[in-house]
Amino acid sequence: MTTAEESLSVEALEQRRAKPEPSTRVIFRVAGLYGISAEGMKMPLNSEESIDSGQIVLMLDPDSPPNTSMGIADFDQLALRVRYGVQAVFPGLHDLVLSGRHDASLLSPIRAIATDDCTIEPDLSGWRARGCLEFLPGSMWSGAKGG
Repeated sequence: MTTAEESLSVEALEQRRAKPEPSTRVIFRVAGLYGISAEGMKMPLNSEESIDSGQIVLMLDPDSPPNTSMGIADFDQLALRVRYGVQAVFPGLHDLVLSGRHDASLLSPIRAIATDDCTIEPDLSGWRARGCLEFLPGSMWSGAKGG
């Protein structure tokens, strides 16, 4: 067991400062992210109904907590894990509301937390992502999970 004097000595502090920083893992912040799909998809409304989404636009959710928009790269394992809050909008919701069958509150952006587990290319030129979404409370798909 070390005493407080030993752990705060000049020599102990110098030894701690001299330790090399880990270089194979990097923590980073996600900012300025957005995406636009090439085409839409069938979006379920319930067990019997679905809509055509039209082109989907995702952007970082400005209301998500700061700890949700970050990632960790592990270069030794060629792995990357990223978590970020997103908002999604698409024309299918607008069409649904205009049909008069659903409430206008559906025009609010859908909020979700996206988590991507990625494999980094051996030459470090990019990565392949596999992700999932967790829809947040207040969203039309709240409690649903997708991949």
